[in-house]
Amino acid sequence: MIPDCIEYKQLIGKIQSMRMLSSELQVDGIFSHLWGCFSGFLFCGGPGFGRCRPARRFCFEGLLSLLLIGGCATAPVVQEEPVDEAPAAQMPEVVKKEPIPPKIYPVARFDKETLYELLVAEVAGYRNQFDIALERYGDQALITRDAGVAARATLLAAYLKRDDVAIKTAQIWAEVDPDNLEAHRHAAEQLVKAGQLEKAVTHMEAVKELGGLANFDMVAFRAAGLDQQTKENLLKMISEMLLRFPQDEQLLFSQAVLMEQTGKAAQALDVTDQLLSGKRDINVIILRVNILKRLERVEEAVEFLRAEVSARPEHKRLREYFARLLSQESLLDQAREQYLELLARSPQDGDVLFALALIAMEQEQDDVAVDHLANMIKLGRREGEAHYFLGSIAERREDSALAIQEYNQVKGDYFIAAQGRIAALMVVNDELTEARTYLEIARAEFPDMRIQLVLVEAQLLTDHAELSSVIDLLGTFLSESPDDADLLYFRAMTGEKAGDLDLLESDLRRIIELDPKNADALNALGYTLTDQTERHDEALDLITRALAIRPNEPAFIDSMGWVQYRLMNYEKALTYLRQALTLMRNDEVAAHLGEVLWVVGDKVEANKIWQEGLEREPDSKFLKDVIERLKP
Repeated sequence: MIPDCIEYKQLIGKIQSMRMLSSELQVDGIFSHLWGCFSGFLFCGGPGFGRCRPARRFCFEGLLSLLLIGGCATAPVVQEEPVDEAPAAQMPEVVKKEPIPPKIYPVARFDKETLYELLVAEVAGYRNQFDIALERYGDQALITRDAGVAARATLLAAYLKRDDVAIKTAQIWAEVDPDNLEAHRHAAEQLVKAGQLEKAVTHMEAVKELGGLANFDMVAFRAAGLDQQTKENLLKMISEMLLRFPQDEQLLFSQAVLMEQTGKAAQALDVTDQLLSGKRDINVIILRVNILKRLERVEEAVEFLRAEVSARPEHKRLREYFARLLSQESLLDQAREQYLELLARSPQDGDVLFALALIAMEQEQDDVAVDHLANMIKLGRREGEAHYFLGSIAERREDSALAIQEYNQVKGDYFIAAQGRIAALMVVNDELTEARTYLEIARAEFPDMRIQLVLVEAQLLTDHAELSSVIDLLGTFLSESPDDADLLYFRAMTGEKAGDLDLLESDLRRIIELDPKNADALNALGYTLTDQTERHDEALDLITRALAIRPNEPAFIDSMGWVQYRLMNYEKALTYLRQALTLMRNDEVAAHLGEVLWVVGDKVEANKIWQEGLEREPDSKFLKDVIERLKP
């Protein structure tokens, strides 16, 4: 540690004087020996930088003492009083008293400029000026490519959550010290965060080879949003590692996840069965259920999970997952039984009470729902949601006053939705003035939510077909916040409804200009261009860019199918549209797929797709329009 009696500026002055030392002062001799000790220190005493050995702490303190003495005695610009021989003869005694073996602290030969920068970084670290320390250490890690400096920079960057620095320094550390498990672990972690999963796997493999826990499952889960080719590459890398480590459970699990993501569900199922032949890991069980659902074997998934819950009735997470699966499959009576069992074990669990309330509302058992929601408020569990859905029940019962009272108590995630419902309930005989005044007051009261409340008013006007008023409202606020993407997007979509494609295009292009990776804007513009104009090649480029960003987004896949249809690439169109309908049972997607099937001559399947769509959405305008247009 830096002694309290030494001022920071004085110490920096001593360090700066080193830059003016004569040529005979090189990183040699006793100074070199001490610097070797110092360079291995690694922020002993700094917050969050690991532990240090007492010997290294002494080494650092001794080094600073000698720097302060040596800096004054040898720097030619500092004038000192003459000293007698006795004090000078005491120097060897200090070093001799606490010898530091060079073999423990290897010498690192840095030039004077680097040495100065590292010392400044160290002092800054001790003074809690970590940003300065990181800047100096990060720069020197890149310049020197020294393992110790890179390690120091990586640990400090990780502590400060500066991933931009850590990803660079961690890779240097692992490269120059390839047998260091921690170096590879840090490099892998940073690369996973950055989405550079193929590089991350190489470092994870090194961790595995060095005997550490590699966490391959992180890569598998992060891969979901990547393009197909990258996922295939990762699967190949994992499969090749399994040849060397055939019983590694993490590798097998990662292989199964990647197989499921790359469309190899049947093979993935075999791998989960192999894993479950040993211990019954909850993550493997959930993965197996997801794979069965992907294979459209939902009944088998339900029965498999039912057996697992029966075998481990005390396992809360497993029962919760089973209850959610039953709810998703509309097996609400069975789901309620599972949630009631969970409630019996945890009577104050707000999540369980909320799930039971939603099931009761779905089954139109409003009195039961009210009891659960009131209990949530009494226990202080998810009160915002409870008040919101109590408002919904009151609204369904046509008790507007009670509904507004409940909505007014909503805070948190449902606040904006509640404000929308209050405004909607204030509209009487299509007179919007009172509702708009209320929202104007709300914007003044909650300035942090100003934009969201503008959008609430815009939606209210849209619901009442006041499209010109929507455009005027958004224009007013865009004059104050011209680059707000939410306002621009809403106005663009309003322009499309109003038949103003120029407005739509200009606003969406502005969003893309501000954020070239705004996938929603790219897709919306691409779909509109191919659906309502003849600019199909341009639309294809925009949709391709959107899909590269979010490759598993069903709406984008539908857009790609539609633009391929408009380009008369019918086989490609069918492939994309079938995939989109599998991922999202949507009436518009069904209308698109049926139209392409009809055009290519498969009228039987087209009718089947349309009828299934109408069973799900009997009032679908998309389906009715396409059937009326194509059927004689």
